[in-house]
Amino acid sequence: MRNIIDTQSLTSQIIKILRITTEPLSAHAISDIYNLKNSQVRKILTNLKEDNLVFSIKTGRGEFYFIPDKYFKRESNLLKSEDTMPFVWYEELSEQELTIRKKTIIKTLKGIKKKYKAKAILSTDYFRLIQEKNEELFIINQIIEDRKEDKIKICYFCDSQLIENEKSCFSCDKEIQQCSVCKRNIYADDKVLRCPKCDTYAHASHIIEWLKAIGSCPNCKEHILESQLISGGKN
Repeated sequence: MRNIIDTQSLTSQIIKILRITTEPLSAHAISDIYNLKNSQVRKILTNLKEDNLVFSIKTGRGEFYFIPDKYFKRESNLLKSEDTMPFVWYEELSEQELTIRKKTIIKTLKGIKKKYKAKAILSTDYFRLIQEKNEELFIINQIIEDRKEDKIKICYFCDSQLIENEKSCFSCDKEIQQCSVCKRNIYADDKVLRCPKCDTYAHASHIIEWLKAIGSCPNCKEHILESQLISGGKN
């Protein structure tokens, strides 16, 4: 009886966690952040998924779970919605879908500016919405660029061209850093922020969105605030 009660209680807790977060979460994130047993969390999530109470999407970083009624479905209206999508969706979008989404964001940005000029929205809302849409646009542009095979990859530290598939720069001998959130390489001109606890690197927009959803560093798991993030670090 004790195991049944514990399982029911844990199931309820996981559902509550997924409902209060702003991003889909992995089983590892749920078990690690909330100090739960990973094997139990995975089993419960599998059962919830089979019962269609929880859905999941698979990305290059693993499987992420979410409550269906909280997020958009992969339909045409998803790409044309003015609402901001969870960033993990972008990995699953095709180049054509990303282009459609990009056009929607640009159209939304024009609409926001038009409303502001007409004094239909407050200054605080205007700047918040502009920032959100620009961050979304930045992520989409980065994914599109990263998928181009002919993109010239430049070292973040010394601005030298990188040799394909090498893990460190031939010129400065520094290791090619990876974003702790999206796991893509960090190159010159990327806006970068670092964790004050473990000094791990991340694309600025990615780590900011991650902290909004999770509240802790994706690498060391220490609780940090957006204001504590360290910029750059090329030297």
